[in-house]
Amino acid sequence: MPRSFSVTTRTTARVEEMFDASLSIDHHLDSMRSSGERAVAGVTSGQIGLGESVTWRARHFGIRFTMTSRITALDRPHRFVDEQVRGPFRVFRHEHVFRAAGSATIMVDTLTVGSPIFGVLAERLVLVPYLRRLIRQRNAHLVAAVAPTPPTHTHPALADWPDASHPGFRRAEASARIGRGAATWARTTREVLSWSVKTRSGFVVGSPGPVAVGDRLMIRARVLGITVTEPVEVVAVVSEPTRVGFAYRTLPGHPVLGEEAFIVSRDDTSEGAGITFTVRSLTAPAPHQPWRILHPAARVAQRIARRRYLRALR
Repeated sequence: MPRSFSVTTRTTARVEEMFDASLSIDHHLDSMRSSGERAVAGVTSGQIGLGESVTWRARHFGIRFTMTSRITALDRPHRFVDEQVRGPFRVFRHEHVFRAAGSATIMVDTLTVGSPIFGVLAERLVLVPYLRRLIRQRNAHLVAAVAPTPPTHTHPALADWPDASHPGFRRAEASARIGRGAATWARTTREVLSWSVKTRSGFVVGSPGPVAVGDRLMIRARVLGITVTEPVEVVAVVSEPTRVGFAYRTLPGHPVLGEEAFIVSRDDTSEGAGITFTVRSLTAPAPHQPWRILHPAARVAQRIARRRYLRALR
């Protein structure tokens, strides 16, 4: 009997962008390089359309498979379906659904599969988990490819953080006074733009040079003897006489989905002006396991890290 399962992915990219990227043969091939997948017949590059087909050839479980699928339904930008018309499965149907949720896009992939090779137990224990990993791998690639430098939502350049609606995301802002005077300003602004807030809070930052928009880094932390990896991308940098800081967004593989900003500000440029350090975050559960189910623990870790951040520049 065919078995169905769904994978949900959240991104800040627009619905139309994710819909079109999901129909791209080139994006699919890039995301499946590990299995040596190729498009060998039908539509082999560009975007596939309603009624069109593509023949894929790839190696899975050490076996070379060939499968031809066709787009059998398409309603841009809300939904499309591709189905096997010839290949190794008794049934293979992949429904892609897209919907907007505030400033985010929710993408739901539902696969219905039945295999003549795997028995019922092997389908549940081997085939479905394997296909689920492939879908997550593909979607992580699409998210990174479609929105490599999204607009910032934590607005480090603004003194007042706009109270915009971000359904599903948790908003947090905390500040601490860290001193006054030109010497303190020079030191703290230099440190905030060189990742010192993270490194002094117990994180290891790959290539922690001066921040620049578009930088992609790997941040690591040790939690209960386990190394947690946090891929991020810098999306905004501000350097003004009374305000210096930056924001980064999380990339696929990060324990949470969202954005964080570190900002040093002062009332004016006089010697006696007070200097404040502010941390802003906008986060939601990561779309992938095990982090999605571990999100409550990630929230506790975030609160602990935030307290460390606020002490890091003193």
